[in-house]
Amino acid sequence: MDKNVKNKKPKITVLMPVYNGEKYLEESIKSILNQTFTDFEFLIINDASTDESKNIINSFNDPRIKLVENEENIGLTKSLNKGLILAQGEYVARMDDDDISLPKRFQIQVNLMNKNPKIGVVGTWAKVIGESNKKYIKTYSNFEKIKALSIFKNILIHPSVMMRKNILDKYDLKYNEELTHSQDYDLWARLMLYSPITNIKKILILYRIHKENESHLYTKIQTQNSNKTRIKQLKNLKIIPTDEEKIIHCNTYKPKQYEITEFLNKTEQWLFKLIKQNNKIKYSKEPQFSMILANRWFNICSVNSDYDFKIWKRFWESNLRKKLDYSDIENWKILTRFFFKCLLKKSR
Repeated sequence: MDKNVKNKKPKITVLMPVYNGEKYLEESIKSILNQTFTDFEFLIINDASTDESKNIINSFNDPRIKLVENEENIGLTKSLNKGLILAQGEYVARMDDDDISLPKRFQIQVNLMNKNPKIGVVGTWAKVIGESNKKYIKTYSNFEKIKALSIFKNILIHPSVMMRKNILDKYDLKYNEELTHSQDYDLWARLMLYSPITNIKKILILYRIHKENESHLYTKIQTQNSNKTRIKQLKNLKIIPTDEEKIIHCNTYKPKQYEITEFLNKTEQWLFKLIKQNNKIKYSKEPQFSMILANRWFNICSVNSDYDFKIWKRFWESNLRKKLDYSDIENWKILTRFFFKCLLKKSR
């Protein structure tokens, strides 16, 4: 065999930490091995599982699988960083041990990354499976909208992402090991300062929601860590928020300490402050930034309205409403439903 061929590095490193994932692990592994794009190493970090996970991994006879055994349980964040150090691929594709990657996922992501060398991370849309009423997770592909939305919420589905390894290495970017949960949100917030992020508007993974998900088991910790990332990003806008502004910024639903009218007034003021500051320092481009904040205003009014026509009127009369992206079909659907339910309740 040609020595150069033998030592050739894979295009992708698939990084999948596993901890007691026996229930869905076999199906997840098969979904990776059955990818139409085959030039990858499959790095599985077994984080001292006590179930049948190791035996399931060893049951596959595929040279692309590289099993790494942690001598003791070190947790997801440290396992991910261990994988980033070991990764040989030009791109690093994340995968969880309970999700399913559709066959063309890697091919479509690699094609985009190859054509767009400045993009540091690409995620995808997802179909939700398991114990959830939610059917799909769809998010923006436009980087300016992603940058604006990121100050409020995570903008990538973690097991769907593909990252450019040289960006991580160049800027010494890794998962924050002080965060046991929501470590991905923190990483994207830092990475986007150096490289654009996007999402492919195609469903390329099946995202499983079940009672053993970290998001179910550690909701409080996730929320606390996410709030830290939300507040930290306000530095990008050169804003030092007051304690009250932190509460307003981190809440979509009405905080218990406010009446609805007071909450909407304070929320509107805060969103306009963000828009004014963005216009001043040019952190994110317009009109995308204002569109995202107007969309947040719209959602907050809708969620808190209890279909009260007074809330509809409050939303409609705000100058924020004028900045809403009316080319977005989903906005029209929610807008129409919001209006007619308020109207029906008023007429009763």
